[in-house]
Amino acid sequence: MKQLIGCLLTLLTVGACQQSDYQMAPNVARLVGTWQLRDSTTVYAPTLQFELDTENPPLDITPFKASGKASVNTYNGRLSASLDGMMVVTGLGQTKIGGSPEAMRFEQTYFANLKSVARFKTTEDDRLYLYFGNPQPGTLIYERIK
Repeated sequence: MKQLIGCLLTLLTVGACQQSDYQMAPNVARLVGTWQLRDSTTVYAPTLQFELDTENPPLDITPFKASGKASVNTYNGRLSASLDGMMVVTGLGQTKIGGSPEAMRFEQTYFANLKSVARFKTTEDDRLYLYFGNPQPGTLIYERIK
């Protein structure tokens, strides 16, 4: 019995050390912060904020809480990023405030693109590229807000 308890305590200690010693890859760590979409074809400049999801410690992928403001509505959700640049967006929700038809069309397209993000790239000059595939492949390009 003492050996079993000793083994369990050892496993718990090793697991705790592994989680607290976790180092995010630089490209993933650069996601943390607030970003603003740069799109010269529209007057809207949605924001996107990444916050490390501390309730779900990273293992092979790093979970984030995401939030932001689009043309009219605010939104939030969860996403996961991996060292190799893969990204999965899940559970994206939004407020239900109405706006002009143009603003609502922009927002509908923006949310569809954001929900279909599959890859990301961060750069040293504080740019973020989110590559999506729905309904047509494209890229959302952001700059970090300082």
